[in-house]
Amino acid sequence: MLTVLGNPRRTCQGLHRREWLQIGGAGLFGVHSALARAAESTGNNGTGGKAKAVLFVFLYGGPSQLDTFDMKPDIPRAYGGPFRPIDAVTPGLRICEHLPRLAARSDRYATIRTVTHPQNDHNGTHFIQTGHTIPPANRGAANVAATNVDWPAFGSVISYLDHQASPTGQLDFPPYIYLPQRLGHYAGYDINGQYAGWLGKAYDPMATAIPKQHPQDNPFFRDCTDKELDFRLTGLDPLPGITLDRLNTRQRLLTQLESRRRELDSSPATRTYTAQQQQALGLIHSS
Repeated sequence: MLTVLGNPRRTCQGLHRREWLQIGGAGLFGVHSALARAAESTGNNGTGGKAKAVLFVFLYGGPSQLDTFDMKPDIPRAYGGPFRPIDAVTPGLRICEHLPRLAARSDRYATIRTVTHPQNDHNGTHFIQTGHTIPPANRGAANVAATNVDWPAFGSVISYLDHQASPTGQLDFPPYIYLPQRLGHYAGYDINGQYAGWLGKAYDPMATAIPKQHPQDNPFFRDCTDKELDFRLTGLDPLPGITLDRLNTRQRLLTQLESRRRELDSSPATRTYTAQQQQALGLIHSS
């Protein structure tokens, strides 16, 4: 397995987020100490939350609230659905009969039934992931495409704050990760709500992908094997003959070359080169 290099950051469950990726379980986005420092810098003395990472389980096209946590047993079945409610351990809370384990653990989560939005189509994805109504824009033939005027997703906001809180402006691990892949990928769409929008592409999520078995394949419309669900990052598959040791050796060599280039770029002699000489020097470094 390819090890993700860099300093570890630990989740509230005790696992490093790098390990989450390696075992195929990373969260949608992480909230770690950098965000806490950013909040402290504003003078906010509130108690706040203790979470260092968040798993945002977004059931795109998932079950209705009428079939899960907000059942309507007293209305006609044609409107309320075919399932029956069962009592949860939380007094007064009844949820679907097919969720007995969640019913037994209802003291560990909160059920919020007041969230709503004006979209009666897939564009509700924007509201759920950003907290804002979708702005007017050209969204393609299906009217669902993401644009650069969209509000940023929660994960993109976290990514922005993490970068701002970092002393170097750089992070050793992406704070916003989308699993198993970006929304709409197999349908040929870039669904709105999941990206950074007007905040800038630098804060878009890193998304894994499930490879297709053939051009018309859609893994979401069939059973996937465990081997397929390995949460690969596109373009990071190791090439034949490239071991982890060899990859680390290349990284050390690249670091040395970059260090030497910075020394040359900052030297007085280099600064006096003509534009043509600078271009030639750049070609030498890139070879």
